[in-house]
Amino acid sequence: MDGITTIVRDRSAWLSRDHAGSDAWLYTLVAEDLSEIDAALAAVRERGLSPPDFDASDFVVPAFARRLAGLARELEHGRGFFVLRGIPVGKYDLDAVKAIYWGIGVHLGVPVYQNTRGQLMTHVADQGDDYDDVNIRLYTTAAAANPHNDPSDVVGLLCVREAEEGGRSMIASAMSIYNRLAAERPDYLEILRRGFPHDLRGEGPTRGLNETTPDIPVFSDFGGKVSCCLNSKSSRTARDKQGRPLDAGEIAAIRYVEELAVDPDLCLGMDFRPGDIQFLNNYAIIHTRTAFRDGADPDKKRLLLRLWLNLHEGRALAPGFGDRFNNGSRGGVPAVKS
Repeated sequence: MDGITTIVRDRSAWLSRDHAGSDAWLYTLVAEDLSEIDAALAAVRERGLSPPDFDASDFVVPAFARRLAGLARELEHGRGFFVLRGIPVGKYDLDAVKAIYWGIGVHLGVPVYQNTRGQLMTHVADQGDDYDDVNIRLYTTAAAANPHNDPSDVVGLLCVREAEEGGRSMIASAMSIYNRLAAERPDYLEILRRGFPHDLRGEGPTRGLNETTPDIPVFSDFGGKVSCCLNSKSSRTARDKQGRPLDAGEIAAIRYVEELAVDPDLCLGMDFRPGDIQFLNNYAIIHTRTAFRDGADPDKKRLLLRLWLNLHEGRALAPGFGDRFNNGSRGGVPAVKS
């Protein structure tokens, strides 16, 4: 689409003040939900099923499934995020927590691979990796994140254990950021709409460390919706590997988006409690986190479980926009299941 013609005016374009004093985005599980979850967990375990070997038809939660369907609509057609609260993680072993999380996730969408090992559910925890390393991904480090969105329709994070210090989640509406750009810096918005490649860090089909994607817009207007795709580290290192580093204008445009993503007028912060599950629509929400520090006890280290989901009723995407791994739209990391 030529020119800047779209301003987003629906509920996906929220500001932090829209949530001041409100927890409308928070759904706390009720007794009926928990009872259904317990029964569904018992049923899959009795059949010897564990993730990823069962789907929504196996994890039967009739009333809760209707509520989840409404929350899925909120992800795609509303504010773009919600938090489920109240999974009693202390009641279950980790395998049971994973089965419950998987059962909830497959009611919302289809999980996709997150790495070349074929993992559909990953541990987000400090493994001692250095995020400054070009080929290291954030989820194995304790570093602060650059504002970004993940390469799937939805990212889910279940908190099993909190950090001793830090790890605060911060989210912003990509649509409100888009509107600010259109109003204040249309020159930056034009750069962002042209887009940037992404560094596949050895996780593309060729497994080559220098493999990158074609340019993908940071903001794409298609099918009646604006969608966002942002990862400044991935784009910077991709352009370096291509031998055409980001120029000053491109760096400034990306940094402006990152600044807006943590602007108090646009940013909503939240601290995870054990048993919380945060779900974000990656096309509508930009997220980040503060750095965190774990204590000395390895059994009390911060642990989140992550799912990448493609919604059962997700939006249409412009050709190429959803191809973050050179393997087709919404493909996830090309991997062979181990």
